[in-house]
Amino acid sequence: MKKIFFTSISAVVLAVASVASATASVAHSEMLTVGETEFAYRIPKNYGTNSQIMVLFGGRNWPGDKTLKTFNFAGLADRHGLFLLSPSFHDRDYWEPEAWSGNALSNAVRELELKFALNSSKLYFYGYSAGGQCANLFYASMPGRVAAWGAHACGVYPFSVTNALAPAFITCGLKDEGRIPISRQFIYHYRESGGQMLWKTYPGGHELNLEALELARAWFDALITGSEAVGIGEDDTLKTFPLSETEKIDIEFRNYFPTSKIMEMWLQ
Repeated sequence: MKKIFFTSISAVVLAVASVASATASVAHSEMLTVGETEFAYRIPKNYGTNSQIMVLFGGRNWPGDKTLKTFNFAGLADRHGLFLLSPSFHDRDYWEPEAWSGNALSNAVRELELKFALNSSKLYFYGYSAGGQCANLFYASMPGRVAAWGAHACGVYPFSVTNALAPAFITCGLKDEGRIPISRQFIYHYRESGGQMLWKTYPGGHELNLEALELARAWFDALITGSEAVGIGEDDTLKTFPLSETEKIDIEFRNYFPTSKIMEMWLQ
């Protein structure tokens, strides 16, 4: 699969001060090993056979337990009975699922399903930086298994969009200059291919910020709840319209809001 990518390798800088205060409520994670790769996972307070799995991909070479603590999706997971699963991928271009990491993830998902007697159901993907690359490239490699996905500060995308059935969102810092144009290019292709894609920028650069995580949690919460779109908005102009006036925005610039809260967060 050909990729469009940001070639400058920059250090992954996390806004520790803004995120650390949000991690205290994260429950202890368990570990499982598939081949040479460790995966951290979190069991929701309540679950059943129809509980789903959300895969969280951290920054480049992050251990899975760090990702679970930093993203702090515990509240979301407990509300919806979601198992959180995070790989400790390391080196070897692991965001390319065709080589080895795709099989590793599939085997880890299957192990969780067997261990907790879960039905095989669609997954949710979210990732930051190299993890954002995982989220969209893994979706492209297994679109039938993914219900929805999101990414922040992503630097690699498929060269072409072959499947855009899953709703998605991408966020990025305005000073993350190399990633802004390639993200826009991919977003336009995704929308033109029939996909619903929310696009939001923030002040700052490549760091993971609290606002992006808040939007991610709210967006997945709305999707899992089954909320239907309440309106649309246009990239850059930030003009919003009711669904009855969808055609006022060209398809490549069109954002769908699953709730009024998401619309408010997008406008900020």
